[in-house]
Amino acid sequence: MTFTPVIDAPTTNAQWLTAARDLSDNKTWEQLATTYRAPILNHCTKSGLTPQEAEEIAQETFCQLAVQIEKAGTRWEPKTLRSWLTDVVNRHIIHCFKKNAHQHLSPKVLTLVQQWMDPLSEDGISREDRIEAESHLLALSLNRARSQVSARHWQIFDTYELQGLSSQEVARHFNTSHFNVRLIAHRIRKVARQSYNRLLSQEMIIPKP
Repeated sequence: MTFTPVIDAPTTNAQWLTAARDLSDNKTWEQLATTYRAPILNHCTKSGLTPQEAEEIAQETFCQLAVQIEKAGTRWEPKTLRSWLTDVVNRHIIHCFKKNAHQHLSPKVLTLVQQWMDPLSEDGISREDRIEAESHLLALSLNRARSQVSARHWQIFDTYELQGLSSQEVARHFNTSHFNVRLIAHRIRKVARQSYNRLLSQEMIIPKP
């Protein structure tokens, strides 16, 4: 189980981006929206956002795209569009997590999940900002891990890792072996770690044309 580095959409038609420099070209902009709207919504949903939040991000992303195309002009590189969109969408997702307290991890769960991940680099930011950024990245990583596994496996993981029941207790409750409980937990921790590392290495970069 791995995460795609960019939104799951077809390669951009270079002619569309050339035509899109004319912001009044409704046909081209409709083609871009048809191609990328659903993948953006799906990307947001997998990160744990509501349909309304996902729709708001999609609309904002297309607005930013129009501004960027107009600004970059002939310097725009068509092959980078999917990566650029992914960067923009992910930054909106992280911002959404930062402003919505209900999506934060509890102190107990945050402390637990921190043990699975590599520490966030200081990079000249304050300790308070680093702690806040890390908590949002950890919450987002867990949400993405949850979207990659079955509901049953997530329930087993949640009961064993996050609620703290023993593997024997969880095994009895879900009618499986305690070895399988530990194996499922190990796999989901790995998925969450992959998501976290990808956020650190790719998705926190400021989008560029």
